[in-house]
Amino acid sequence: MTVATLVGLTGGIAAGKSTVARALAGHGARIVDGDAAARAVVDPTTADGAALLAGIDALLGGGVLAPDGGLDRAAVGARVFADAELRRRYDALLRPAILDEVAARIAEAVASPGVVVHEIPLLSRRTAPLPWTYDLVVTVEAAEDVRLRRLREDRGHDHAEAEQRLRAQGEEADRVAVADVVLRTDGTLDDTLAAAAALWEQLSAARPRR
Repeated sequence: MTVATLVGLTGGIAAGKSTVARALAGHGARIVDGDAAARAVVDPTTADGAALLAGIDALLGGGVLAPDGGLDRAAVGARVFADAELRRRYDALLRPAILDEVAARIAEAVASPGVVVHEIPLLSRRTAPLPWTYDLVVTVEAAEDVRLRRLREDRGHDHAEAEQRLRAQGEEADRVAVADVVLRTDGTLDDTLAAAAALWEQLSAARPRR
């Protein structure tokens, strides 16, 4: 019997998902970072990573590799966020490797008791079936104008870039449709941390997985 509780933590871009994940880690959760897994599968020092990078470079027309052989993420973003079909093909190329990597990390994390939080960038009713099951799904949400402002002020995107990234992640309603908990982060950082603490109390009381 697996005794860990597995939580899927998603949310709109710039809504504060990573802030919530860090807060939960501070309370004792073990984090499986979906972005870290995505970076691991394109590690240029591994054979599989180098092969995947070559495929990405070919798909995007070249010029998206950094001097160290890794991805130039700014160059990738500039292309895929401006072209929905290209982004779909890019995601389809990466998805199998990312799923395998995340599945391995989840399997290791849930092998011991506690709360495991999988921070997943995109989880909604439009997401294809995943090879694992969550005990609870949480989505972190903030108003669109708040998220656009954060993308501009905190990440340095201009208005057009910010809107492209926000639209690429789909609608809030699609994330809320699969969520057991909706955590709002429109207020202050203290408000968000308080909400994360309340969520931790809920998670701590959750029954173990069977």
